[in-house]
Amino acid sequence: MTERNIVFLVADGGMEQMLRGFFRRGQAHSRLHCAPFTHEIIVSPTKDPGVYNTARELLRPYELAESHAVVMVDAAWEGSPGADAIRETIEGQLHGVWKNSAVIVLDPELEVWFWRDSPELGRVLNIPAQYRGKPMRELLPSMGPSAWPAGQAKPTDPKEALMYLRKSRQYRADKSNAVFRRVAELSFKGCTDPAFKRLLSTLQTWFPPEYAS
Repeated sequence: MTERNIVFLVADGGMEQMLRGFFRRGQAHSRLHCAPFTHEIIVSPTKDPGVYNTARELLRPYELAESHAVVMVDAAWEGSPGADAIRETIEGQLHGVWKNSAVIVLDPELEVWFWRDSPELGRVLNIPAQYRGKPMRELLPSMGPSAWPAGQAKPTDPKEALMYLRKSRQYRADKSNAVFRRVAELSFKGCTDPAFKRLLSTLQTWFPPEYAS
């Protein structure tokens, strides 16, 4: 039987908390529609550029102990060559070393997985109680008319939208990485982000649900 263990290399603590939120609940594999697996998460000390340049070296200690590797990195950072080039470069580093590996590039950044037009995010962000029942779209108009256009699934700039709520004296949103864990614990049914769909598809391919027993 193929071993069901994964090492996740992520660029920062926010990504780490997001993954811990996905996997925290019992029977997490059922939510992901795959067979059970074990995992380990390592956080790059050199953020996104370090993952881009040295993914192979960062994963080297795990080459013999783990059977699958997933690398997660943002597309937007100073000096970034863009999502496609990031993916191709890291895939090239891992080629021939890891039999099973996947590179997940969040375009533009992790915050794109955070946003949904739902009042549940008020609790996740721990904003004052009087605002928690409102859809998030209603809390951003003062950022400008283009902050979250009608008909668009996410704010125009997901990271800036989150920073706005965190800096606001009115909303005082939680500034800790724990918000990413809490949002991942919510239902992600219907998420259409390409990077998320790639991660989900990868897990289902590696660990098909029919082999769950």
